Amino acid sequence: MSNGKKKRKRPSGSTSTYRAPAQAEPARRGLLNGLLAPRTPGASPMPKLRTTLAKGAMTALGIPWLLIATPIVLLVVWLLLVALGFQGPFSALGVTFAIPPITTFADAQIAGRTFRSAVDATGLSATLPGFLGLAGLLLVHAALAAIIATLCVEQLRTGGTSAWALRRALRVIRTTAAVGLLGLGLLVAGNLLAAVFGSIGVILGLVGSMVVGVYLFGFAPAIAADEDRRVPDVLIRSVRAARVPGSANLWFAIGYVLIALVTVVAPLPGSQIGVTPTATAWASCIVVNVFAVIVQAVLVYRYLVVAPEVPEQPPQRQRAAAA
Repeated sequence: MSNGKKKRKRPSGSTSTYRAPAQAEPARRGLLNGLLAPRTPGASPMPKLRTTLAKGAMTALGIPWLLIATPIVLLVVWLLLVALGFQGPFSALGVTFAIPPITTFADAQIAGRTFRSAVDATGLSATLPGFLGLAGLLLVHAALAAIIATLCVEQLRTGGTSAWALRRALRVIRTTAAVGLLGLGLLVAGNLLAAVFGSIGVILGLVGSMVVGVYLFGFAPAIAADEDRRVPDVLIRSVRAARVPGSANLWFAIGYVLIALVTVVAPLPGSQIGVTPTATAWASCIVVNVFAVIVQAVLVYRYLVVAPEVPEQPPQRQRAAAA
């Protein structure tokens, strides 16, 4: 056998020059993958939308004290606002039990029409009443959202409600207040976008900021009511829960925001300036707010269902094998 055909032996102790194929790095899930992921049967732990709507309605309607308190709270808020100088429209109270940033949008309008400074006021004294009024309205909505969330969590967990929900709401209000402030920030950014791009900016900015706020932080009150977490952890977990693939959370947020905006801008009873609402205006306002309470109950139920599947930490990317 010639030397050219002899099989050459590798010297002992030498390392192989063969390199195993590098493992392909898994594709990183982008924002739009979580937003627009199609729902495939069995792929998402989230029940179908009509199932969660039905369960949320049963939960909210199954808490009698919550339904009784809704018109009472509306009456108290209306009386306080009128005493402070609110001149309407009464339909602005239709979002009293809504979800931020929808409530924040109405709060800014109510504060501007109610908490006015003196005619000759300048500087800080000219803007301070409006800011204080807006802060007070944000706290009112934060308290209402905290109470609704804790009541719904206890109703779904135990089948009934107790004083625990009110005590727990004192802890949850920190989260709901933070959500309100985030909603205010989103609306400010939306207004800037609307000022730059005109009518298109109104859709992309104002409506888009509301959708993003409901989509990303709609689960935060439920998380704070059900779990012991710090406020930043609650907000981060809410974002992760919202991005569960195939859960239709984005479409839910879009649908709710559009319906809520219709109740604000549509010529419903009580939409005219004035402080003496008719019986029809009261009835429509109560119905709209009961619907908002049901939506909050739906969000609580949707989170409790999907909670075991929400990751505690974002998935870490696997690195390719070292060369």
